[in-house]
Amino acid sequence: MVLKTGFPGPENIPMNLSENKDTLTETYHLTAGQTDIFGQMPLTLVASRAIEMATEHANLLGIGYSDLATHGMAWVLARLTIDMLRFPGINEFYTISTWIESYNRFFSDRCFLITDSKGEPLGHIRSVWVAIDIRKRSMADLTAIESTLFPVAARECPVEKCRTPLIARDGATATESYTFRFTDIDFNGHVNTLRYLDLVMNQHTPEWYRANPVYRLEASFDHECHYGETVEAVTGPGARDSRAAVTEIRRDRRTAVSVALTSR
Repeated sequence: MVLKTGFPGPENIPMNLSENKDTLTETYHLTAGQTDIFGQMPLTLVASRAIEMATEHANLLGIGYSDLATHGMAWVLARLTIDMLRFPGINEFYTISTWIESYNRFFSDRCFLITDSKGEPLGHIRSVWVAIDIRKRSMADLTAIESTLFPVAARECPVEKCRTPLIARDGATATESYTFRFTDIDFNGHVNTLRYLDLVMNQHTPEWYRANPVYRLEASFDHECHYGETVEAVTGPGARDSRAAVTEIRRDRRTAVSVALTSR
């Protein structure tokens, strides 16, 4: 997370919350240690920044973790689509803005815009968050939260809503077994969202990524996984887009998470 106090520097740039609180904007600096093998911002870091900013904005609005906890609820990321025009490179500054597009009893749609230091678009992100009952681990009802705490922004996001990625029925697949370990688990007791994405990204080699420059990620998080559980990461061609490689993380014959990586 970007620091917000102290001497101003590349990683110490204050956040900017719009006057009506509907948009949060933060600027970051990409260090060499944060880049991938190509010297660019990894998709997993893009996802991490989005989750951080969604969390920060929710906290500022009064609908964050501690606020929902008083109602016995918590936010869970259900869908994530990242669509990049270009990835930031080493020592580049980039800015991310986030806003709530819509919400209803069960879901909140949140979008993001990533721009470079000149204000040119680098990418867009669409996410869907669901409120769950912490005790029952089932969907909760957001009508218990004051509606004025959800300032819906009057701006568009060009990213379409994510459909669950599927492997083509007749496509060849590769399967890898993986058992979730200590570092995969977050404070909620289940596998961290980013660890799923790490597992998916690691199904491919550097040579594959060189031949297939990925610009789009679509992820559907449908069921929780926990420490010590063994899953199968099944990877094959996408059912809807021949340019996509889809990985389904399956546990007990049920798909817990599915992710599509689409190349240009």
